[in-house]
Amino acid sequence: MDTSKATGNNAPRNLTKGEATRRRILDAARKVFSENPYHAASVRMVGKAGGFDHPIIHYYFPKKAGLFECVMEEHVVEFRTFMEHWFDGLDAYTTDKGLAVFIERIIAFHIANKDLFRTLMQNTAHVENFDQFPASAQYEVFHDSFLKTFRKKVHHNASDEEVSKFVYSFTVLAANYLGASSTYARFLGMEGECDAYWDWVKETIHYLFLPRMEKIIFDSESK
Repeated sequence: MDTSKATGNNAPRNLTKGEATRRRILDAARKVFSENPYHAASVRMVGKAGGFDHPIIHYYFPKKAGLFECVMEEHVVEFRTFMEHWFDGLDAYTTDKGLAVFIERIIAFHIANKDLFRTLMQNTAHVENFDQFPASAQYEVFHDSFLKTFRKKVHHNASDEEVSKFVYSFTVLAANYLGASSTYARFLGMEGECDAYWDWVKETIHYLFLPRMEKIIFDSESK
């Protein structure tokens, strides 16, 4: 699997005591929110996951909503940073190979940064009033940034509507397969997350989206 541009080492160093505590809280919150829907997660759960008394969390994050928003902001920043590199060098490949490499890079990113897609999946189906949902703006940025980057990086002759449909469908399916990987692997009779499952994800997404890519996205290669 091509893991290039999948991860980076942005861990902060030389933190003050307060900064280190805030970092521990966010790390614990990332774990909790990736394993529980927002409405089911609690500050106490974050404290337990981080190994500290939950009242200290309120000092840094007075409300659970604010903590969740900070977690999602971090996720989106990481996503946008690495997403820019997923398109690097793809124009040197055929459409078939380029799509395969692109999917490999997304899977590699997920394996190294599993909290993002898991958190998205934990909450997407539970949001009834999206405008009132904490970090709703970050959810929109997640989808919008992928669409804008795709339009900027990929040569195509398709309409904005066609590209939007393609990118949105691709993103939703990939987020499902990656964010709920343990469940889908079990449905397929696999032992949880394993190389066989990641291969299945790559092959399935490639199979479903290659025809559309050849038809409307990389039209120059399909003619």
